[in-house]
Amino acid sequence: MGETARLLGMLNLAGADTAINCWNDKYYWDFWRPWNAIQPTDPSWTPLFTAPYPEHPSGHLCLDSAHLGVLQMFFGNNVSFGVTSSRFGGETRFFNRFSDPLEEIVEARIWAGLHFRTGDEQSVTLGGNVVRYMAEHYFQPVGNH
Repeated sequence: MGETARLLGMLNLAGADTAINCWNDKYYWDFWRPWNAIQPTDPSWTPLFTAPYPEHPSGHLCLDSAHLGVLQMFFGNNVSFGVTSSRFGGETRFFNRFSDPLEEIVEARIWAGLHFRTGDEQSVTLGGNVVRYMAEHYFQPVGNH
């Protein structure tokens, strides 16, 4: 039970710290979305999704990289798992490592028209940096072991 509490604490702390940093950066950089650049040259193009806040960095990928980083740190990277989408007809995507979904999510956010590659890749870095900082500074052993 103690290890479960530790894992959930790490997931929530990493997510909260990453979200704070991510949204701070979004409004610091205040960068436009891809549809702002594409539609003037191709008025028939429309994104799959839109969002009413700045593009950079990607909030989705900030959190995904933090959560997957914690899982990787806790369980190791070579863990097979599946993720079932409730939005897209219950399709399940299978992965062999916790690091695998990030590449797919980066591409999906670009293809959907929500993000530029730089915003996605820097989001993965941001989430990873938060997890590394957390591992070095928090959840350290205390007392006699």
